Amino acid sequence: MKRNKMQSQIKNFLIIQALAVAILGSSTKAQAQYANAPIWANMDMLTVSFNTTSDTLAVEPQASGRLGTNPILLGAAPNGTFDPTKPWGVLNGTAYSRSLGWYDPNSKSSTLNVLSEVQTAYGSSASVWIGLVSETAGLESFLAVGKYGVNSLGTTNSDGTPVINPAANSYSGIFGTAGSSLNWQWDGQMDHNAYAVPLADLTTPNEVFTATYKVYVGDASGNDIAPSADATETWTWTGPATVPEPATLSLAALSVAGLLVFRKLKS
Repeated sequence: MKRNKMQSQIKNFLIIQALAVAILGSSTKAQAQYANAPIWANMDMLTVSFNTTSDTLAVEPQASGRLGTNPILLGAAPNGTFDPTKPWGVLNGTAYSRSLGWYDPNSKSSTLNVLSEVQTAYGSSASVWIGLVSETAGLESFLAVGKYGVNSLGTTNSDGTPVINPAANSYSGIFGTAGSSLNWQWDGQMDHNAYAVPLADLTTPNEVFTATYKVYVGDASGNDIAPSADATETWTWTGPATVPEPATLSLAALSVAGLLVFRKLKS
């Protein structure tokens, strides 16, 4: 009787290990072909402008995007979706979007762009800053402002994928993410930062996440030097319709189960 129980335990242990190896193997296989760096299509811009009569900043009405559903954005990204050695690897295990972007339609003009107009009104050391006022718990923000690079073939590789400039697309934390400052100095260009929620933090389908930002005139250190010129905007994202699980959760569960069986075998 005792021997049969031992054999049953060994059998269960071997089954658990086989499942773990199978999942790990499929995960490794999937990682052999990482997804391309995320792009911003379909884009939804937030236009920033400066009123030279009242010397105030303004932003266009509510912009919105969806996390984890746009097929161009690859939707939810379980662990192993992106090459972890690349800057955008921080989006592994998240539902993310780069659709929303800050935009100055006159950014190519040397005199009419927002930064030039702000400096004309408030001095050469003034700049445009964006500060986080409040956000839904779990929402993270990453700098992803760099333009695509160029190689001997132009802006695309031989397989048609875009050339990425990792140095420019740093994907460092902004707006408080990873201990960063709540204030970010905008460069006046069309910037589609990455906004993400860890899959482990998604609790319900179509979960709504919001962030309210203050666009203001600041000095070199980010201090607001013209509160009367401030403008605010709230962005909204909707999470995936189906709540996914990070790939590592299944492996972790199997590992724990295997450990429990192993301990029983030893006792």
